Parts: sequence; structure tokens; C-alpha cells
Amino acid sequence: MERSVVLAAENLNIAFSEGRREIPVVSGVSFHLREGEILGIVGESGCGKSVTSLALMGLLPKRTARISGSIRFQGEELTEYSESSWRKIRGNEISMIFQEPMTSLNPLFKVGDQLEEALRVHTKKSRKQAKEQALRMLAAVGLPRPEELLREYPHQLSGGMRQRVMIAMAMMLNPEILIADEPTTALDVTIQAQILALMKEINEKMNTSILMITHDLGVVAQTCHRVMVMYAGEIVEEGSVKEVFQSPKHPYTIGLLKSIPNTAEKKARLYSIPGQVPKPGSIKEGCRFAARCEHAFDRCAKESPELLKAGNHLSRCFLAEKGGLPDDRAAVKG
Repeated sequence: MERSVVLAAENLNIAFSEGRREIPVVSGVSFHLREGEILGIVGESGCGKSVTSLALMGLLPKRTARISGSIRFQGEELTEYSESSWRKIRGNEISMIFQEPMTSLNPLFKVGDQLEEALRVHTKKSRKQAKEQALRMLAAVGLPRPEELLREYPHQLSGGMRQRVMIAMAMMLNPEILIADEPTTALDVTIQAQILALMKEINEKMNTSILMITHDLGVVAQTCHRVMVMYAGEIVEEGSVKEVFQSPKHPYTIGLLKSIPNTAEKKARLYSIPGQVPKPGSIKEGCRFAARCEHAFDRCAKESPELLKAGNHLSRCFLAEKGGLPDDRAAVKG
């Protein structure tokens, strides 16, 4: 039985005004997140991942950000919400773990005050009830001595502990959707593994739908059910993790996979995709990846490819019309 869609974006466009100009940063993004699913959004810095997540939370600055298209949560159109309406679901129905826990936690308030505030804003629970829930959540995310932690300030905690506090805060009201923006950035490998295991546990035990935003394909392989690859503000490939990793169809996805170090092979130099992500709005026509693509041909410089069905998943590449590259798996192995 197919699970119901809890969040859907349709033809989402995001631009920022700079003087009299509008600079597009996300173009025509459409995707859905199902109940109990972990969807990964992956790509280099500057590809539009975090901006998309902030739009889904209603956190983009209204003065400078221009959003068009549709964002629907449980059938309701979020782009039409007022700020007061957003406050009712933000943290309650949809929560977010931000990239930097030290800057996301207020250094002037104790951990307990910040955890309890989330519950008291959205419910009528007393301070005692809020404290009890905070203690339960700190224990649930594997933090020791929760009673003492409530009385401590963020600077007294390690990076891994602060990230667990952020997860506990996001889960205080058992939200339907959890958006995790680079939840393991700047954490050592051991702590990273613990955080990812915790995310999977939350997904399995609480049936929480998770949108995992990362530049790390290893994180995607370890935690996600489906993956969406973004480049220069567009989705370039989408499918199940198994399909995309075993048989990538877009040259950018292939480049990302080839960039992963292989411990079984000794190479003098690691592979990297040539060039850089283009500045937002700088490419007016053609495929946005064409300048960095070793398979580009004349059509790529003139026409912008649509997101086409390639095997069992989607790819924004003219080669998808011809069944993809001659041997996608061989291309990944290099």
C-alpha cells in the first residue's frame, strides 16, 4: 500500500531582489515527501538546497524573497499562509534542525528554557509538564544526565551534544515532518554516525517524515529511501537511493559519485568535477551543467532539458532520451 503524501512542492521558484534586479536561485522544483519516508536532497554548496528548505518552513525574508509555485502540507497551500498561520505549524507540525547548532541555540538562555519554550508556545502545558517532556526528549536522543543539562548553557556542551539538543527541540511536539539541514556538518565521524542512527530511529519509531539536506552522498546512502540531486537551482535527477547509486543517469550525479574516495583503490589524485557551480541567474539558455559536462554537445548549449524518465527514475539530461550514457556504472567507476 502506497503511503500518503504529507508535503508536496510544485513548480517552486525562488528569487531574491537586488536593487531593481531579481536573481533566481531555485527554478521549477517539484517533489513530494510521503508519510514515514526519508528523502535526501543532495548537491554542492550554492545549488539551492538550504534556500528550498527555508521556503518550506516559511523562513525566507519577505522583503527580498519572491516565491511562486505551490507548497502543500496535508492538502493546505502554505504559500498563502500569513505569519501567524505559519507560527501555528512551524515547530508543531513541521520542525527543522539547522546547520549550525551553536548559532541556532541562544547562548543567553539555558538549554531547559529553550526546550520548554517550544512546548509552551504551542500547547497549554504547565512549566512542570514542559520540563518533564524536555527531560524525556533529552533521554530519547541519548544525552546523559538530562536533569543537569537543562540547567546548562549551549557553550558548556560539545558539538555533538548541541546537535542532539537541537534534535530534541525539533521533536518536542512530535512533528509530522522533520527537515534536517546538514545535521552532521563539523561533527567527527563517530558522532556523525550516532546522529544519523538517531535520525533513522526517529523515522522508524515515530513514523516521522524526514527531509535530509546534505552534500554528503555517504549520508544519503546510509539514511535515505529516495534522493533528489540538485544543481544550480534545478532538480537534475531523482529516484530511489538504490537506483540512483547503482545506475545514475545524469552526468552531474555520476561526477558526484566518482568524487567519493575509494579505499580499495590507490590513486595519486582524487577525481573532481571541473569548474564551479554557476552564479544564480548567470545562465540564460541551455543546460546549466553543460560548461562542466564532458558529454555535452551542441544542443546542450542552446536548449534547456526537461526532467525526463530515465529507467525507473528521472533525469534532466538529453542523454536520458537515448537511454543515458553507454554504461552508467562503468562511468562511475571511472
